[in-house]
Amino acid sequence: MSLASMRVAPRRRTTIIALTASAVVAIGGITAPAASAAPSSTSGLYGSADPTYDGVYRQSLGLMGLVAVGRTPDASAITWLLDQQCKDGSFQAYRTDLSAPCGTPDPENYSGPDMNSTAMAYMSLMSLDDSRLNLPNRLTNRIVDAVEASLEYLTANQLSNGGWPYYAGGTADANSTGLAAAALRTLDFQFRPQLAKASRFLGRLSGECSAGGGFAYQAGNAVDPMASAQGTLGIVGSLPVERKLPKAAAAAPCANTAKAKGLSYLNTGLSTTGLLPSAYGDGPDYQSTAFAVLDLAQARQGRTAIAKGTSALAANAKDFVSGSGATSPAAAGLLLMVAEATGRSPKAFGGMNLISTLTSSMRR
Repeated sequence: MSLASMRVAPRRRTTIIALTASAVVAIGGITAPAASAAPSSTSGLYGSADPTYDGVYRQSLGLMGLVAVGRTPDASAITWLLDQQCKDGSFQAYRTDLSAPCGTPDPENYSGPDMNSTAMAYMSLMSLDDSRLNLPNRLTNRIVDAVEASLEYLTANQLSNGGWPYYAGGTADANSTGLAAAALRTLDFQFRPQLAKASRFLGRLSGECSAGGGFAYQAGNAVDPMASAQGTLGIVGSLPVERKLPKAAAAAPCANTAKAKGLSYLNTGLSTTGLLPSAYGDGPDYQSTAFAVLDLAQARQGRTAIAKGTSALAANAKDFVSGSGATSPAAAGLLLMVAEATGRSPKAFGGMNLISTLTSSMRR
């Protein structure tokens, strides 16, 4: 597949996480212990926390957040992401040595290239292929080449059941399927059969309407907020969000489709406190909540839930973005997209200037 025409288009695409905590990093349903500082160069990387488990993921969300609000990211931040790509077009969470080839996907030990990092990097790079950003031609050409390679990797790794696994060779799950499908939705007219298969796969992981709908991470698991939020994204849209989304209608009732079940679960969850609960313990999950707001906004339904979710995120923005003592680029990027989707100011979201908070976290 060639995306060469994207090199000259005036607007190629206008179309979400891993959040580093002090002790653990939760990535698409996987929880891994935080590691010691990685040795390779990190110039251009957003955030001071160790990137071992979330470098590509958080960088991608940070870049997409800036693009969503019309800001051109620093060239070194884009170059950092491009340099992380593996030879086959995939991305892993973080390459410690750029001179060494990427490892092989290892679903048993959660290492090597993974679908979530690849999907997020792909969406981020697609958003950067935009003439309005006025990037140097050399950088734009690198972006287009990287996009083409990542797209080929993603399409080659969809399983026969319609889903995508976290790591090639593993079992498909709702999170990875949602993110990979969201990536393909950047060119959805070319991938309608693949997207239809992905939706059917997610439907097989959905809960009954009588139980609230939503999606389980994998068959046999309980429905959970993150699987529901990331899975639904792959059905309703992509990232970053389009600018100036039309106002949402009221929530639609649950029905026997994957889309309706996903949206109904998210709408119900946000309509009370405005926050989805964490699947990993007590308390709210700001990450799932942000994805849910973006899902509902792109589906253009659930206006009350969107309003409550956005207000709750604004009220907790400082805790979400810097509660661990360091800036979380993934959180900042997500909130930038939430601000854009809901008409809030990115410079005054919950008392934070999300743009300067994110950009000032870049390593020099």
